[in-house]
Amino acid sequence: MNGKSAYRLKLLLSFLGVLVFGVLILWLITGINSARTMTEETRLNNVRQSVVNGAVLCYSVEGVYPDSMEYLKENYGVRYDENKYLVHYRYISADIMPSVNVYVNK
Repeated sequence: MNGKSAYRLKLLLSFLGVLVFGVLILWLITGINSARTMTEETRLNNVRQSVVNGAVLCYSVEGVYPDSMEYLKENYGVRYDENKYLVHYRYISADIMPSVNVYVNK
């Protein structure tokens, strides 16, 4: 191997090392963003589940589903960050489970 081809080989290996490092950094950033998205989805699900659990508890105690979120907050201790989450609670009937949707309040 002469000096010129050894130089090219070192240059190629350096380039491949930088390329692999860049790919690893990109993979790490993608993983962090994915974890952040899953965490937000988990929080939304936890808020929804809290409201549903409160409604079911009300039904088991009183025999009717609550007609409003305010009733759940006052009587069954349902709490969530109202500045961060928007809860859409749709009362249907005293004996039909209400519809509960949770959104991030932007």
